[in-house]
Amino acid sequence: MDQDPLTDATARALRTAWFTYVDAVEPLRTPLHAYAMRLTGNVWDAEDLVQETLLKGFAMIGRGDLHGPGSPVADTRAYMFRTATHLWIDAQRRRAREQAILAEPQAQPAQAPAEAVRTAGEHLLANAAPQERAAVILKDVFGFSLAEIADQLRTTVGGVKSALHRGRAALKAEPSPSNSPGGPSRALVDSFIDAFHARDVGRITACLTEACSIEVPGVGGGRGRRGGWAEASVAHGGTRLQPGVYRGETVVLAFGPEGGLYDVMRLEEADGLVSRLINYCFCPDTIRLIGEELGLAVSPWGYHQPPDVLPRMIATTTLPWGEGMKLH
Repeated sequence: MDQDPLTDATARALRTAWFTYVDAVEPLRTPLHAYAMRLTGNVWDAEDLVQETLLKGFAMIGRGDLHGPGSPVADTRAYMFRTATHLWIDAQRRRAREQAILAEPQAQPAQAPAEAVRTAGEHLLANAAPQERAAVILKDVFGFSLAEIADQLRTTVGGVKSALHRGRAALKAEPSPSNSPGGPSRALVDSFIDAFHARDVGRITACLTEACSIEVPGVGGGRGRRGGWAEASVAHGGTRLQPGVYRGETVVLAFGPEGGLYDVMRLEEADGLVSRLINYCFCPDTIRLIGEELGLAVSPWGYHQPPDVLPRMIATTTLPWGEGMKLH
């Protein structure tokens, strides 16, 4: 087997660059998250869109020229909003195509000609009106000029004016928040919380599937029961967990010693165990929004790491937590 081309030294260098980058662009994160919320109408999808935008920005800035002729990242704020806009519109188009394909009767293809399927996709996309929605938000909420919006949407100023006219007519009322479907069983959530409060690493890991995916947006993640997440989590002295319901989905709320909400965990269930766990502790805008909606005081961590912690996070290249390391 060939040697892995990615060494620990390479991973540490990349991680150092990542934390330098997220610290540098942090002033843009809150307005970018607010824009993503307006586009998606869902705090989870908004955070996903922000993370995708940050990752794409990291890749582009890392391989591009900030100030050369035609640089796409010469204006960082405009670039981040443009990237988020394109990612969201592309996702809407993919969704419309997928729905059109699913709408095609598989057993009787003759009754669903290609033109009908294409029309269905166009109809779904028209109803979503992604460009019109983006144009209105960029202009009326974030104050971009018509020329800037034309650049964001890859169109002309005249096209933006038309999109604004149609979008304002369609968006007189913001859509009501939709409930998140499903969620883990209350029994699994209670077992998970009880094991945490007992600080019993064995019981916590027993709640996870062997291949459980553990994700920490903005920082990293792990996989499997032996990833170290449980050990690091129980080391957080004074942390208290409790179940909560956010927009119809059962979640786990984490409160620090001072009583403020600092983390929200989403669990996905398979065969009575946690198959996926998402920690939003490094997503301050998401934590604030959830706290406000639930009427809870918040104490979000944010992206910045204490000076004594950051070197250890960089040194542990495979996980966002070191062995037995208390982050805060």
